[in-house]
Amino acid sequence: MIKILPILLIISLLIGCGGYKFSEVIEPLEKGQPEAAYTYLQKHAPKNPDIPFLFELGLIAHYANHFAESSTALDRAGDIAEDRYTKSVSKEVTSLVTSDKLRPYAGTRYERLLSHYYRALNYVYRGQLDGALVECRRATALINYFKAENEKYDFFGAGFLAYLSATLFEAAGEWNDAYISYKQAAEYYQNATEKTGVPIPDDIGNSLVRLTRKLGFIDEFERYRNQYGEPPPRPENTGELILFYESGYVPPKSEEALTFPILKIDDVEDEKFVPTLIGREGRVYKDVELEYLLRVAIPTIGSRRPHFAGIEGAVGQNQKRGALVADVESIAVETFNAERPIILLRTLVRAVAKYLGTRELRKQNEALGILGNLLGVITEQADTRSWKTLPNQIFVVRMPLPVGNHTLNLSFLNANGRVSRRESLPDIKINPNRITFLNYRTYE
Repeated sequence: MIKILPILLIISLLIGCGGYKFSEVIEPLEKGQPEAAYTYLQKHAPKNPDIPFLFELGLIAHYANHFAESSTALDRAGDIAEDRYTKSVSKEVTSLVTSDKLRPYAGTRYERLLSHYYRALNYVYRGQLDGALVECRRATALINYFKAENEKYDFFGAGFLAYLSATLFEAAGEWNDAYISYKQAAEYYQNATEKTGVPIPDDIGNSLVRLTRKLGFIDEFERYRNQYGEPPPRPENTGELILFYESGYVPPKSEEALTFPILKIDDVEDEKFVPTLIGREGRVYKDVELEYLLRVAIPTIGSRRPHFAGIEGAVGQNQKRGALVADVESIAVETFNAERPIILLRTLVRAVAKYLGTRELRKQNEALGILGNLLGVITEQADTRSWKTLPNQIFVVRMPLPVGNHTLNLSFLNANGRVSRRESLPDIKINPNRITFLNYRTYE
């Protein structure tokens, strides 16, 4: 313990280092100046950028219309995440004696999936639909990997990526792939809806009916039509608009301080002690029973619902209310809740090890014991890393439109369904028998 005290001190200083201020990123974003946010991130890029920074850079570059640069950053984040999915033994050991912040961050499953959403749109906006389809297939392969790796895979984010893939395959005229993706999307939404609260979007059922009819799949067509009904007719010689509306921010992780009582009768060195300690969270004991109050820090996540909770799109008399296709907040909260027991266990194992070390130091030298305890507190920081600029919710507005240029009128709805703000997007070009994709973001 005495030999590693200087190392712990250095590590504690490293943990506190930061490369950029997040407030300097979101302030220009919210003012409609994504280029300024992008420039700031470029100027404050670390020498070896890690996954959280690359996620932020990729998303901000996307909003600033630097689509190639956005894909480059997101691709780098994806490559690092894939490499890290197999745990690094050395970093895992280090995290047990210092902090979870030194664990290699691999990104959550939903973060990795949503990166393919922005990568696919980057290709769409550059007029490279084939590249977007490659991203769809990569997202599908990642979902299949998650499913094979974990029998209890929760499908969070999978439904939206399958739905996105289906629309892009449809835009490319690859009808069979589109049908498969719509079918998978319905399954994934169904599997996750109990926890996320997001039902299967009506458009998926309508699309399954249309595509099975087009492909001549008679049995499937009859089954889906009985299940979802006849879809609305589509006028001949028109095009279609698909708008993805992104609202607010996903809630960030913050640090929560917890105390766990160590009693005088405890055998702290018993390997079964930490599970016993977990059961004492929130319990109160008499002072005469207490040997020590073990203080730890773990991440926590709350709710950060945006003011705008829905959208309506209108072109002339053609109006369509957006359907919720991804509740990122619910996904983030449920993902964290599933991980919390493991985080708490790992944190307590580390904290008990530090306590035993400082107790031994105290026996040898009181000053060293105090120093060891101080360093243990300093190095014990919660890992709050995440992709902070992700939206809170994503809606889709899908409507057939006549060929030509149109002004799309957007009405942003509050939680009561009332219009809180309006915006207009001019010069939306609709081509015959083609799909035009757009995404639009608000931050309130």
